[in-house]
Amino acid sequence: MRLDDLRVHTLAVPLPEPIKFSWEPFPHPVYVFSIVEVESGGYKGYSAIEFGAAYKHFLETTVKLTVQSLDMDIEEVDSRLLEIGSWAIQRLGALEVAIWDLIAKREGLPLYRLLGGGRRKVKIYASTGRLLNPEETLKLVEKYAEMGIDVVKLRFRRARVDDDLEVLKTVSKEFPDLKLAVDANQAWSYTPPYWSRKTALKVARELEKYEVLWLEEPLWKDDIEGYRWLRENTTVEISGGELEHGLQRFRMLIESGAFDIVQADAVYSNGISECRKVAAVAEAFNLKFMPHAWDPGLGWLANLHLAASLPENLCPYI
Repeated sequence: MRLDDLRVHTLAVPLPEPIKFSWEPFPHPVYVFSIVEVESGGYKGYSAIEFGAAYKHFLETTVKLTVQSLDMDIEEVDSRLLEIGSWAIQRLGALEVAIWDLIAKREGLPLYRLLGGGRRKVKIYASTGRLLNPEETLKLVEKYAEMGIDVVKLRFRRARVDDDLEVLKTVSKEFPDLKLAVDANQAWSYTPPYWSRKTALKVARELEKYEVLWLEEPLWKDDIEGYRWLRENTTVEISGGELEHGLQRFRMLIESGAFDIVQADAVYSNGISECRKVAAVAEAFNLKFMPHAWDPGLGWLANLHLAASLPENLCPYI
């Protein structure tokens, strides 16, 4: 099928109160995201991504004109073409996901079934997202526990590492049966505090005492040797790769020994097809693959279908 139309709907949703996430230097009062809509042969497919007006302009001009001028079947959008999004730092995973959604509708199958998956359920963990004080964190974790969630990922990126560790100690003491993970948000953050390798190792050694399941993004994304060194010096599993893209980049990260858990995202990488290949490489190295999924609803749903298409021993959580 040929691409009949490509539209992007950019929305700004007011928040009840300004929110400052752990990787940002400032709070924001609205949540901006885009819904990607593709149409072909009477079918429509959708996805979503946390990009705004520039993304809409890029997809509705450069990308749409490129795909339509090539007069190509949408099933044949390949990885080389998807890389044009990275030229403008506007990933095209969301476009690829929307095409998969369209194809699944045409075939009358849920996407995870179309991809060959058979899982009916995927376990979830809760990701706290913000640098709250111990009391506020306890209230949030209590809500998660009441929902039946048994794994919670805490955020570390406060000015003092000791303050991060205090939150971990408080939650662990109050919820001794809860399994915990930690996200340092060091890989892509562009404002301090920045962790050194020694700081990351200090944190990892403390996390060992609390049997923390994994430590996410404890170093800058390009300190690949540092990730390998950290893995060799701690029993805590190290995860990362949430905003990486390109199969060869992931192959290099995996072969270099950077991660125990690979966290490619269907929306922020080059799409579902790429993520399934990345998962296969991770499996070949006896690693876990758990997709990053901090996306607007339809983007998160795409990663859920991705997870459901993979075996549970490879992808235990989303």
